[in-house]
Amino acid sequence: MDNTEQHSLSSFYGRFRQNMEDHFGDIIHGRQGIAVGVSGGPDSMALCHLLSKILGDGQTLYAITVDHRLRKEAANEAAQVGEWLSSLHNVKHVTLQWDYEAQPESRIQERAREARYHLMTQYMKDNGVSALFTAHHLDDQAETFLFRLSKGSGLDGLSAMPFRNELQDDFYICRPLLNLSKNDILLFCTENSLSYINDPSNQSDAFARVRLRKSMDVLKEEGLTPKRLGVTASRMLRAREALDFYAARAGEQGVILRDSDRVVFNCRLLLLNPIEVVLRVISAAMKEVQGNSGQHYGVRMEKLEALCEDLLKPNAFRKRTLGKVIFERNDKTGELILSKER
Repeated sequence: MDNTEQHSLSSFYGRFRQNMEDHFGDIIHGRQGIAVGVSGGPDSMALCHLLSKILGDGQTLYAITVDHRLRKEAANEAAQVGEWLSSLHNVKHVTLQWDYEAQPESRIQERAREARYHLMTQYMKDNGVSALFTAHHLDDQAETFLFRLSKGSGLDGLSAMPFRNELQDDFYICRPLLNLSKNDILLFCTENSLSYINDPSNQSDAFARVRLRKSMDVLKEEGLTPKRLGVTASRMLRAREALDFYAARAGEQGVILRDSDRVVFNCRLLLLNPIEVVLRVISAAMKEVQGNSGQHYGVRMEKLEALCEDLLKPNAFRKRTLGKVIFERNDKTGELILSKER
């Protein structure tokens, strides 16, 4: 290995340590255990070894592998991962299995991802663990940006994955490799003689993400490197956070009534804001009214935009339902009323 590669590896580990201190110090310290998703690929195997190195005495790293039962080799691969990790004294490996009656025929990767997170979070809750570390890296960030761009996503969809998400009180998704490249991860695996599994589905053109990944070589020639795409996504995230800040302020200024199944706004005051802010205020209010139903996830942005455009029109607003939320505008009182559909 030449001096350039050695410097790259030293820089890689240093940047990882810095990421942990900058973004996850409060999560790592004072907890008896954290979890890491380990598929067996180079990214997750590298992350598992890195986390094992920095955990203190008495802390356990729960390495969770999910067998989706989509390939006949998966069970043996999961067992192999457990053997590879058995040499790490502070790692407890567990394999969880996706249980389904019939293998899905469409949206396979999306459904497998949903199942994976559900299984891992349930295991964590059962074992009192509240921080899940994943191996998303810079190239994943760029790939996600391109994937969402191809789907016509707006600002929120094109925003970068953050280093950490708080999904609920004191439950986190953590991504300490986000500003580190795939090449550096592979170099780390090579230098440390880490074994890993190559999943053939990661090369299958049947999946859109794989096709986009393969297109990156062409995009790099035009200057669209993962680093540049990652920077753009980070700037999108910064703009999103600013809009969310002003939307929260506008929502508080415009709200008249808020209870368990209804939110009432001063419609005239609310509509003084830019349409993007209004969209965010209404979207947040919908989640509030829906509670834990989860219905809001399925509301298409086009429908929400159409509703807001109608609210801006001076003619009478037609009462309607969107995402199990009833929208009414009372022009006499100047109120916009969102209530839960019964």
